[in-house]
Amino acid sequence: MTPADHKALLFAHFANKTTPLQCRMIDEWLKDEANQERYYAWLVEWENQLPIYQPELETPLARFENHMKTHSVEGVQEPAAEVTEISIETASRANFGWMAAAAVFVLLALGGWLNRSRLFYQTYQTAYGETRTIRLTDGSTVTLNAHSSLRVPRFGFGIRSREVDLSGEAFFAMQHRADDQKFIVQTPNGFNVIVHGTEFNVSARTHRANVMLHKGSIQMDYALGNTRQQLMLKPGDVVTMNRHSHPQLRHHVWTQPYLAWKDHRFIFDHMTLTDFGQLVTDTYGLRVEIASPTLARRTLVGSLQATSVDELLQTVSELFDLSVVRQANSVILKEKE
Repeated sequence: MTPADHKALLFAHFANKTTPLQCRMIDEWLKDEANQERYYAWLVEWENQLPIYQPELETPLARFENHMKTHSVEGVQEPAAEVTEISIETASRANFGWMAAAAVFVLLALGGWLNRSRLFYQTYQTAYGETRTIRLTDGSTVTLNAHSSLRVPRFGFGIRSREVDLSGEAFFAMQHRADDQKFIVQTPNGFNVIVHGTEFNVSARTHRANVMLHKGSIQMDYALGNTRQQLMLKPGDVVTMNRHSHPQLRHHVWTQPYLAWKDHRFIFDHMTLTDFGQLVTDTYGLRVEIASPTLARRTLVGSLQATSVDELLQTVSELFDLSVVRQANSVILKEKE
């Protein structure tokens, strides 16, 4: 079958017009992971062709999501019958909504390949050494630094809420909404960033967590003991979360070192070689070993542009007159003998 044939078959499936044999064909087709992403894209396209159906999608999806949170995905059971009174005027639209939810349930039953995270969220990722710019459906743009990921809801983004999950580092250029709907960046580091329209950088790595505000205003929400605290930032402010997740706020900070990575540029403001090694690990996935504590405390000052780890290491080795030894996925920095 051609892609056009598969698309037509899935559109018929979404409309609950497929036979058991065709359902088995879809099951086989979905075993290919690339086809699973096509399924999501075509489902959204099919939904957009049915404006009468869209307003009623939120209720069945919310019920389905609640069901998935309280039941095991393996061995999906038939939900209990539910009686709901609806008017004749809304019956047709409600049927469309329940048809979509039914299509999702059928898909879950087809082979058990689908988990709820992939159903409800689209995840954008970058590899080591890679940056990527993503335009979200609300008009905002996100630039991901190397070895980072951004999780965005597939359904209801910009309608019910604008919440994303970031792991790694990213620069956000948010689109302001006439209704002042907030944009929320959630991180695994115990803090969230709440935005109304602005430009800012978030680093949410395991060993380093900070927020730099470039333009506009943002609010940080973080845990302090058993309570949540808020902190307002102004342009030029940088908040660094220490090991105990306590914020350290600095004003009128030079922001360029937090933005240079977008242009593959590195700005060193008295950065120790130890911190440089961690930067190489974050960006390129290489483990860096520094031969002596004295060498590890030496600092870098200045800026350089490098599009590869070899170019970066070569430049730094020349500045410090160092020897660089590459062994598989590790690098040893030591003074020349």
